[in-house]
Parts: sequence; C-alpha cells; structure tokens
Amino acid sequence: MLNAASINSAERFVTIGSPTLANNNFAMTLHSQSDIVETVDGICRCPRTGIKIVISGAGIGGLFAALECWRKGNDVEILEQNDSPSTLGDFFVIGPSALSTLHYYPKMLAEYNASSWNSPLWWCDPDGNKLVSEFPGWNRPGAAPHAAKDVPIVGFIKLRPRIIQMMEDQINRLGIPIHYGRKTACYEEDDSSGEARVITASGEVFTGDIIIAAEGIGTKSHGIVTGRQVPFVDSGYAIMRGAFNPNLITPGSKGAKLLLGPGQTPEVRTYAGTDMHLITLFTHEKVGLAFTHKEDGSAKESWSNTIPAKDLVAILKERTNWGEEIMDFVKQVPADTLIDWKLTWRDPQPVWASKGGRIIQLGDSAHAFLPSSANGATQAMEDGISLAECLYQSGKERVPWATKVHTKLRYQRVSVIQQLGIVTRHTLHHIDMSLLDEEKNPFENVFRLGRWIWQHNPETYAQEQFTAALGHLQTGAPFENTNLPKGHMYKDWDVESELKKQEVGVLPDLMFNGDWSS
Repeated sequence: MLNAASINSAERFVTIGSPTLANNNFAMTLHSQSDIVETVDGICRCPRTGIKIVISGAGIGGLFAALECWRKGNDVEILEQNDSPSTLGDFFVIGPSALSTLHYYPKMLAEYNASSWNSPLWWCDPDGNKLVSEFPGWNRPGAAPHAAKDVPIVGFIKLRPRIIQMMEDQINRLGIPIHYGRKTACYEEDDSSGEARVITASGEVFTGDIIIAAEGIGTKSHGIVTGRQVPFVDSGYAIMRGAFNPNLITPGSKGAKLLLGPGQTPEVRTYAGTDMHLITLFTHEKVGLAFTHKEDGSAKESWSNTIPAKDLVAILKERTNWGEEIMDFVKQVPADTLIDWKLTWRDPQPVWASKGGRIIQLGDSAHAFLPSSANGATQAMEDGISLAECLYQSGKERVPWATKVHTKLRYQRVSVIQQLGIVTRHTLHHIDMSLLDEEKNPFENVFRLGRWIWQHNPETYAQEQFTAALGHLQTGAPFENTNLPKGHMYKDWDVESELKKQEVGVLPDLMFNGDWSS
C-alpha cells in the first residue's frame, strides 16, 4: 500500500473516472493513489504514460533524468558514446534541491548516506595556514529546512565516479537499458508522426516521443534547437583538476602532512592566491585538487587533456609563494591524473527545445556552468526532476507542451546561477587578505548559495506552476517565476557585458537584486 507520505502532493490524485480538468485547451486527467500499482526495488512507480523517452548521454544529468522519468511512468532508454561506464572526473557539489526526490529511491538513498561526510570548507592562505572555516548555509546553526526530505545533506563535495556508479546501479536494478558505444551524430523530429529520432555515428536510429540531449557542451542537438553551435567566450582561465588515492603520497613526506589522520573528518580546503585559487578535497578514500589559473592556450574542453604534475608545479612556483607542504603534495600527483580544462563562458540560451518540442536539452547541453558556480551538477539534476514532472502533467498527447513549459519554469533560475558563477570567480580572485581579523571575513558569502537555491523543490514547483506556465505560453496570460531570490527582477545578460564591467572595476549588482540571504 502506498502511503501519502511517499508522494509529494497527494492532493493531485483523484479517483479514476473523475472529470478531466481543462485549462487553456489543455486536458489533464489525474489519477488515484490506488492506480500506482508497480513497485520495483522499493520504488513506487506512477501509472504508465505511454511516453517513450530516449536520453543521449549517461552523465549525472542524463542518468538522473532517466530515473525520474522512469519513476513518473515513462519508458526510458539511454545512449552513451563511451564503450563502458565512465570513471572520469573528480569531485563536485550536489545541493539539496537536486536531491529533493532522492527519498523515493531507498537503496540509492542508503548508498548516498554511506558516502556522505559533514565536511567543513576551510579557507587557507597560499602557505597552507587555515584561516576560517564554514559549512554550507543549510548546515549552519538555525538554518531553515532544506529541500531534500529525509536526506542528510552534510557537505560541499561528492566524488563524481561514486555518484555515477550509484545511479548506474539503480538504473540496472530497474532494468532501464543503457546502450554503450552509441555516439550521437544528429537529431530529427517528425511532427506528422509525433516522433523524434537520434541517429548515431554508426547509422543506428533510436526513436521516441521525446529525446533528451544530455551529452554536454558539444551536443549535436544545437543544430535542431538553436540552429547553430552556441558560441563561447574564452575566459582566459583554465582549471587543472584530478583525484587519486592518498596512499600514493609518500608516507613521511612534507606533502603527507596534509593528509587526514585516523578518524579525522574529510575536509575541503580553498587556497586563495593572486588571480588564482586552489581547491583541495581530502578524504580517507580519495584526495583531489582543482586549480583555477590564467592559461597559456594549451588547455582544452576535454577530459582527455591530461598534463604532468610538473606543469602545475611550474605555475605555482611562478605566481605565488606557496607553502612547502602544498608544493610537495602537488609534485606527487600521479601521472595521467591531472586534466587541464579550458574554462569558457557561454551566454544563457532561452531556447532549450526544438521547434516541434520533442527534442529537449538538459544540463550542460542547455546551460554550461563555471566550476565557481558550485551548481552545474545540481542544476542538471534539477532539470531531470522538473522535466519528468512536466511530462507527467502533460501526458502523451501534449509532450511538446511539456518541454516548453519545463523551459519556461527553468530558464530564468538557471540563467541567474550561471551569472553567479562569473561573479563568484571574479570575487574569489580579488580577495583582500588584509581584511581578515576577528570581526571581518573577506571570504564570507564568496560561494553565495542562498536559501532560494537550496530550499527549492523542482518537482513541487513544476506541479504547482505547470498550468499557469502553460496558460502563459498558449494565451499570453500573466506568469512570473518564483524560483528566484525573493523580489528579484530578472534581467537579460551576456558574458561580454559582464567582462567589461569587471575590466573597469564596476562592482556586480547581481546579489543586490532581491533577497540573497542564506
């Protein structure tokens, strides 16, 4: 028996055969709790919609979208260009809003909890001295409840390979097919048949009612969604990043002094230098680093662009007086570990869906983030939650409207957080260390993840706002998003304008637009 606590909004279910609710020529039939008849791996699945979904890309966004779409009663299959599950990547932030539906997946939730740490973020000087520490806003004393029901969101950082494996294991337990070695070549949609297609590089064709393009910044879906590749602006920066086993650091060496002792809580440490910053993660299982720096043109947007540790050592020696322990630690980074990733900026794109509405971009395919936003993975997962609910609300006959409503609900929120990443990077590279004393903290609110971000529940929001957003799109009825800072007046922006402001020293006004308090 499914109890009311296991679904977010029990009130949206009524007895089958009840009158259909109509709004703006759109009909939506609601179902009773008793109509949810399938439980797999402890997960209660909503009634079958008859919607077939093909997802291109088995990254964080694609995998989580697959789970959410399956849970909402859709048939799902996944295409992945790699020949096997990817273990690439190091660490990232996942906020409460992205995990607001994790409680629906009991086994995955248990795995997540087993790998969570209550990790503080330490701010350090380049010599390695710890200055101040903080926890994310949702873990501070007296903080308001976050969006993830029954999920202890305890730290800043997660290991990407572990989260990928956790999601793939859940997908396999549900029997959702993943087709490896299928690189997407192009997308097509056919209004007359109500179908969309993915054509792979080998000529295979995968057909569905909707295609989710989740391959990332190089997605082939731009050809049918925007009509062109989204141009990028070279930021002039790159990020050297990687993760490895701490056992590879020589015991007794100066670098080994940075490692955790027995029973010590994992830590994230950020070292602020002149126009650069170094973030390190120390756990008993993995250590990692991400160094943002002015680049020389050799960096690439590729996980295969590995560099030797000596390249990082050379930059550290050249630009800042880093401490002996940090330098020795960096020298010992194993070969083929560090990736030098070129940081490029892209203007926000208000169109995520194809003209016919059956091909929808998700995650970095729709909105690329700088690492300094601390939100790339979070927003990709929010996308999956929102899109799955919009499809549930629309039903098979109105799939094109679902993707357009989803875009309407998501675009402004994501755009503001993209802009936040640019502002944060600039702020982090221009911290005045002399301000640090007992009463002042120059690091305060550098990573400004306010309540409006981590209290947001994308599933509930789509449930509550779907009809109004649909009416707006169909008839022009008034509609305003409320998943932004309270009182925020959304403004269009572009990367070039932001860079010009930074060049002439104009202080960013983004976080004075509405209530950004945390």
